[in-house]
Amino acid sequence: MAEHVVKINKNEVTELKRIAEITFYETFKDVYSQENFQKFFDEAYNEDLLLSELDNSNSFHYFYKIDNDIVGYLKLNINGAQTEPKGNEYLEIQRIYFHKAYQGGGRGHTFIKLALDKAREHHKSKIWLGVWEYNDKALAFYKRHGFVVTGEHDFVNGDVVDTDLIMERNI
Repeated sequence: MAEHVVKINKNEVTELKRIAEITFYETFKDVYSQENFQKFFDEAYNEDLLLSELDNSNSFHYFYKIDNDIVGYLKLNINGAQTEPKGNEYLEIQRIYFHKAYQGGGRGHTFIKLALDKAREHHKSKIWLGVWEYNDKALAFYKRHGFVVTGEHDFVNGDVVDTDLIMERNI
């Protein structure tokens, strides 16, 4: 079983959309209604938007593959592509998701290491991300990797507005 990380190409937008929707749904299926999921998917994961994100030189997208199966993905942003105006010293981890069956085993650590490497490559001194305030598993994961809570912001999913905690760490 070969595990590896690969950069996502624009011709893989359909696969990106699929993994984004499936993993978001798996993560939050007990929280949101089907209507809110659909609204969120239509707004955040439509192929035109995903293509424009893949085309943005300040965003970086990766698949985590086991053999040829896509089991997770990562989206990083710098400079003006960040979802909050944190400044040029920051790299944002906007999305880090795995199929439930593939969480654990060091795969998330691999993505954190990649984010740190990408931040260094672009001369960033800090990394930040937003994580749902009630996602205890993710909060514990990020804390183990040196992130601390520094604030919060709203996360809109359909008709629901949740609170994401802002977490940061130095490089």
